[in-house]
Amino acid sequence: MRTFAVLVVAIAVAVVLQTTILQALPYVTVVPDVLLVLCVYLGLYHHSVGGAVGAFILGYLEDSVSGSAAGLNAFAMSLIFLLIYLTSRRLWVENVVSQVVVVFLAALVKAAAVTSLLAVFASFQRGWSLVLGSLVLQGLLTAAVAPLIFALLRRTRRSPEAYGG
Repeated sequence: MRTFAVLVVAIAVAVVLQTTILQALPYVTVVPDVLLVLCVYLGLYHHSVGGAVGAFILGYLEDSVSGSAAGLNAFAMSLIFLLIYLTSRRLWVENVVSQVVVVFLAALVKAAAVTSLLAVFASFQRGWSLVLGSLVLQGLLTAAVAPLIFALLRRTRRSPEAYGG
């Protein structure tokens, strides 16, 4: 129950941070995707239906507050959760370097999924070179903040000694 409460608070803080505070900073054109970091965290450490539902809710919340087309981010976050879940079952991703790489790759996959869906279902008229450049920069920023967010979330998890094990 404690983990659930911590994740709910983390999601609420991330939504407010990503959609209002970081967007309001002057001279900042690209912000890290904090919700994506939480989705990767769910994929790495919560291998359950609750983790999958949490990833979908992250995307749905992002769709709801950002004003983007309904379902784009929900699909992308669900896809990211699935890929991270499958990857973490086969590869060891417990150290900081591998987690940063996984978050960066997840940012690129999310960007590719959202951009592809926009290109197929909407008239996407922006220049592709501008979009790709900012997506790589956003992926790098997201990967840079991931270790801090992972460390904060890991500190809230109970150790096995707390359960008497």
